[in-house]
Amino acid sequence: MSRSVQCLPHIFAAGILTIFTLAASPADDWPAWRGPNGNGISTESVAPMKWSASENIAWRIEIPGRGRSSPIVTGDRVFVTTGVEEDQSRRVICIHRADGRILWSKSVHTGPGGKMHQDNTMASSTPATDGERVFAAFVDDQGMKVVALDMDGNLLWNATPGTYFSNHGFAASPVIYGEGVIINGHQDGTAFVVMLDRRTGDEVWRYTPTINQRSFSTPVLTQYDGKDQLILTGSQQTLGLNPSTGELLWNVSGPSEKFVCTPSVGHDMVFSFGGSPEKKSLAVKLGGTGDVSETHVVWRSERGMPYVPSPLLVGDYLHIISDLGVYTCVEPVSGKVLHTARAAGSTYSSPIAVGDRIYMFEDTGTCTIFENRPGFHVLAKNSLDEEMYTTPAVSNGQMFVRTTTALICIIHVQ
Repeated sequence: MSRSVQCLPHIFAAGILTIFTLAASPADDWPAWRGPNGNGISTESVAPMKWSASENIAWRIEIPGRGRSSPIVTGDRVFVTTGVEEDQSRRVICIHRADGRILWSKSVHTGPGGKMHQDNTMASSTPATDGERVFAAFVDDQGMKVVALDMDGNLLWNATPGTYFSNHGFAASPVIYGEGVIINGHQDGTAFVVMLDRRTGDEVWRYTPTINQRSFSTPVLTQYDGKDQLILTGSQQTLGLNPSTGELLWNVSGPSEKFVCTPSVGHDMVFSFGGSPEKKSLAVKLGGTGDVSETHVVWRSERGMPYVPSPLLVGDYLHIISDLGVYTCVEPVSGKVLHTARAAGSTYSSPIAVGDRIYMFEDTGTCTIFENRPGFHVLAKNSLDEEMYTTPAVSNGQMFVRTTTALICIIHVQ
């Protein structure tokens, strides 16, 4: 499929430093959606194993408004976004990780929420931080708003990269690369993907897909043959872009029309999950150029696939949880199903990994911890007794969980 790219290449010099784990942030930070590498895997080995609504809880604070964005962590600060319907404000909130104090709550935009799915909110996009700034993206009935704030809550810049219209709203999260921040603006209106300079908010490049189709999927960065790629799903295709320029490198049709899941990458392959109108997946080999639909697709699947929860690839096992709580373990290189079971109830949260353990939260707030191997070997089961539709963050042995009304810090006890 063809595409168009607008680029301001002078902002990015040759020899650009790729930032997958942000150099400005400590190793134990959880600085963006799905953690330091955007894959749901913690760089730590320690995380809580046992808790309840009252046991091993460091603190719990109420978060005003509504939001299905997940928490992020850098240093001693935790960030969440929220939308307050009473004044139509979008807010970035900074919390002190030690005691749960709200350090600041900054209104960065005010305006109607626009059309959205009944399960969506005005703040469903998870923010990202480079350790010096925090970046957040929102939409209203007119367009997309991207903002940058410093650690003290001062607004550094705001940008409107384009109009935005979707019957289901917005949810894709910012991705930091080099000196830029990338936003997926796939939508029912005029779709785009854009990189903004994270120092100024100026546009660096713009990718324009040929089909305007909504996608809530957050892109993920990877490297193949020594070159960086931005893996993206949207507008009925899975594709790779050059993250320095926005140039299309390769694309494959499908697996479906609309996307929520973030793709997984490993074994020199991309695993893509489409949710509407059918829940389908495919695996495509990296290394191709142009349309590789007939040459690089390794396998496809339609059974037990998710719409909302992003699957988790840990080593030789691809862990998939469907929205209805059906768990499937797949051998990634072949697509062979190794195990399947009804393991949970309704699930929106995406699983994460710490060491050799998988943490899977369902909508009731119950978390099942199981081993990274076939067979669904459960290690522990804990409940917060609160509704939860977001993905937890792990940092320095603590787990930060956002429920529908609160942010909770769970601690690890020897």
